[in-house]
Amino acid sequence: MYGEYEVYKAKPRDEKNLYGQIKTENVNGPCCFCISAGGIANLTNVFGTTKICMEIGGVWTRGDTCDRFELGTVPVEYLSLTVNTQNKDKTEEERTDQFVTQYLLPLIANNGRKIDCTQAMKNMRNINMMSYCDGTLVVQAIERNLLNKMQELGYTDEECKKILSQVCVFPIATNQLKGIKMFTYIAFRDFNDIEVKNEETREKEEEELSKSASGVCIIEHADNEMECLFSGNGIHGLGQYKGTRKCCECVDSKCGK
Repeated sequence: MYGEYEVYKAKPRDEKNLYGQIKTENVNGPCCFCISAGGIANLTNVFGTTKICMEIGGVWTRGDTCDRFELGTVPVEYLSLTVNTQNKDKTEEERTDQFVTQYLLPLIANNGRKIDCTQAMKNMRNINMMSYCDGTLVVQAIERNLLNKMQELGYTDEECKKILSQVCVFPIATNQLKGIKMFTYIAFRDFNDIEVKNEETREKEEEELSKSASGVCIIEHADNEMECLFSGNGIHGLGQYKGTRKCCECVDSKCGK
């Protein structure tokens, strides 16, 4: 067990910010929460995940030799999700509730009451999440907690669906999700990664990939869930996803239809 969730914001390094990360207490405009796998209590793992997420998003990071955007010039805040290791008195459920209450609830409620549905949709459209491997389980726990809070506020099922679908999640190297899925999910997975292969759909996936000249295909699991599948090197790690620009182009093409 650990303490509550904490959020750090990536910022350009300077004399006062030697690590390129500062703690933040709220969400202010468009952002992308970067959620690592099991080592969420290890800041090296957490910030390393965020660094790669930034590179995937086209943002320059220290040591990068590619031509990318400077962090201060993009209208998106990259946020690292970690836990307070100084105390260990919170369960996973309590941690999730604390996170949703602090960072997401203000976007859909005011003084304990629901707000206009259109405004809530606009606010939630600023929320993006990029999760690696089982870090996606954290995303789904957040989704369930937020849905419960919306129902308690009096949002209808249709309003919940409209509002939650504005949140876009990018699971990377993750098994196909089970259970509730009301966020919009655009997943990226290497067909050759045996740690996240799906035996039930593997034959279909292989057939779809064989039709693609680029080695990339899109599989639609639901109206709000699609998966970008590619034939990679089989390594279960974030590193290879930095070079999947053709995957992003494939998703852009599909979403633009």
